[in-house]
Amino acid sequence: MEQDIRAKKEELLKFAASYESGGASLGDLAIHESDIAEVLLELKEEGGGEDYARLIDALPPDLLGPVVLELPEKIQEDLIRSLNDRKWAAIIEELDTDDATDMIQKIEEIDKEKSYEILRQVRVDQKESIENLKRFDEDSAGAIMQTELFSAKLGEKISDSIKRLKNMVADEELSNIHFVFVVDDQNKLMAMLSLEEMIMLDLDKTYKECLESLDEPIFVYSHDTIETVTQTVERYDLAAIAVVDHFRRLLGRITSDDIYDLIEDQATEQIYSLAQVGEDTEVYEGAVKHGWARAKWLFLNLATATLSAAVIGFFSDSIEQIVALAILMPIVASMGGVLGTQTLTVTVRKLALGEVKIEDARSVVKREIAIALFNGAIFAVCAGALAWAWFGKPLLGAALALALLANMLYAGFFGASIPLVLKRFGIDPAVASGVLLTTITDGAGFFTFLGLATLILL
Repeated sequence: MEQDIRAKKEELLKFAASYESGGASLGDLAIHESDIAEVLLELKEEGGGEDYARLIDALPPDLLGPVVLELPEKIQEDLIRSLNDRKWAAIIEELDTDDATDMIQKIEEIDKEKSYEILRQVRVDQKESIENLKRFDEDSAGAIMQTELFSAKLGEKISDSIKRLKNMVADEELSNIHFVFVVDDQNKLMAMLSLEEMIMLDLDKTYKECLESLDEPIFVYSHDTIETVTQTVERYDLAAIAVVDHFRRLLGRITSDDIYDLIEDQATEQIYSLAQVGEDTEVYEGAVKHGWARAKWLFLNLATATLSAAVIGFFSDSIEQIVALAILMPIVASMGGVLGTQTLTVTVRKLALGEVKIEDARSVVKREIAIALFNGAIFAVCAGALAWAWFGKPLLGAALALALLANMLYAGFFGASIPLVLKRFGIDPAVASGVLLTTITDGAGFFTFLGLATLILL
């Protein structure tokens, strides 16, 4: 793989050099945009600024656009600032409408004037599509759909629509076509059939004559959430899905590759959020920025750890009299922490996948408490017996067993309820849950164990 990328890098640099001398054309470059993006990223990280800039200049807009989409957000931001308005307008014109809208919105966040100037230079139909898509809420189906699709009227002959599709693909007006969306004269979606299903029909008939043999179309409304879209696509195993308005008029389509990208992005964001680090910083920035990105969460953890230390300090007299308490304390905190993390991870993931709703909070918490009680009972007996055998004090074993059971119940309850409460108030549970849970399981675990030991043994 490494040798393959190295060979492609050499080929791309030759292409860039040939382009500068006027000897290269797009037809000479048969490399996928993902590989070009990887080469650009490697050049950027290695400090090959001249080669990086030369290759960016050499890539034509219809290839540079997809390449930019494959690059990390930080490099995209650098390109937004460095490429001129004319080149960006050419790139935007070549992108699918959904990708073009996303890119314009990124440019707008960095430089509003630049985004206005770019849109002013974009052809009218693409500009209108972008402005229409920008009106949708960012978490809705309308925001991620593309308006490029193939539709056919009920009265159109199937053979005529096939010829029309061939011409549109040949003229590069359409690509990545999976379905024909059949609409009536008011553009209401009446049917959706794959290309395979289309060629199996009687080509001399109209779609209206075949309508009874076609399945009801599967679609989402433009105001539906992205969560709803992903669930629908996964449920019916679709390569694309239609997006309609309140009157079931066809607006656009969402393809499965966009859905997969969304699922991957969401999963990656959750993983980084649970660890309290930023994806772009981890991928692209240097060691110093890596450190600062994590430091804010470490400061917060220091503050919460101080609370736990204060709890231990409150029982310092008890610890001085029974040294075994200091030895056994980590068992309580560790077991509660692990079970809490398990519960937290499962709950956050189910929330993200839509398998759990806020309305299900009570049943989710009850289930996790039951699991915690089951595991707590098992490990409380094990830990209590261990402490008794180790120090020869049955009451110490009892105190440890009760504290461990209690802390695992805390972990089950709060590991499930914290993400649900945060979600209810519009806070990303993946970001804030971990620190809160650690504070509770550590502080409550120490307090319970040391408190019980003090009452029972002293």
